[in-house]
Amino acid sequence: MRLIIFALVVGFIAVAAGCTKPDVNPTASQPQNDGANADVQKVLHLRNVFLLSGTDPASPAPKQALYAVLINESGKPARLDRVTVDGGGTVQLAGPVELPPGRSVGTGEKPIGTVTGVRRDSVPMTFTFSGMAPVRLNVPVKSRTGPYANLNPGPAQPLSPAPTGGTQPAATPPAHGE
Repeated sequence: MRLIIFALVVGFIAVAAGCTKPDVNPTASQPQNDGANADVQKVLHLRNVFLLSGTDPASPAPKQALYAVLINESGKPARLDRVTVDGGGTVQLAGPVELPPGRSVGTGEKPIGTVTGVRRDSVPMTFTFSGMAPVRLNVPVKSRTGPYANLNPGPAQPLSPAPTGGTQPAATPPAHGE
């Protein structure tokens, strides 16, 4: 009986002393959105990457809009050189995707490019930034319904960086749980 009481007292002291790491919030390390997320060398971040399916799902391999929020937390400019579809398919970027230091790109309702030649629920894609190792993601395909119904189906012009004032982007629709 004394051993049980001793174990309970030691457990209570450990919790009270903070040995359980109360400052760790598992949801804080994982962005809350419906797209894919990745980090490149801890300074470039890809958030809420997804494809928006074509308007006619019966057509052969419809053109799909590629949405992504790209964040540059490094002290120097970066550039997205190319995006490829693993296993076939073509990616056409909206134009040069330049990422100034401390800024984000793709935070509005414009896609960063279009993808053709794929028909899946999830598409393995590789993002290559100048001077950095490529990063591979499984990019989900979203139907043009609900919160995705009114998104722009294709890029009209090259992307501009979001205004300065922080690198936290407004999540490209929709944020998970909204």
